[in-house]
Amino acid sequence: MTTAWEKTILVVDDEPPLADTLATIFQRAGYTASAVYSCEEALSRIAASQPSLIISDVVMPGMNGIAFARTLRVSYPDCPILLFSGNADTQELLDAAQQEGHVFEVLAKPVPPSQMLAKVAALLDQNC
Repeated sequence: MTTAWEKTILVVDDEPPLADTLATIFQRAGYTASAVYSCEEALSRIAASQPSLIISDVVMPGMNGIAFARTLRVSYPDCPILLFSGNADTQELLDAAQQEGHVFEVLAKPVPPSQMLAKVAALLDQNC
């Protein structure tokens, strides 16, 4: 089994304080984590260095998290994606994606750090 420090996490959220806080929580748990503030910025970062896990907000300006996750599934099918949102509009986006055969898990904001860390550990263990 691999250890947390061998795993890299990319957090994508248009709210820099939230994205940075999540990255810090993961770093303190032993992961290598960084934050970006848009899906477009994330795509550039991922092209340079693919993370072990991507965590993304859903409702953001420009590309939303669902469209981002769909793009990732095509280009990086083995990279797990965890979505989170505090917006009621998320369900409509999820329903539209599901009609096209894309099913994504979405955690509701605010996510307690212990719950987020447990979910991240489970996703990374499944994909190793």
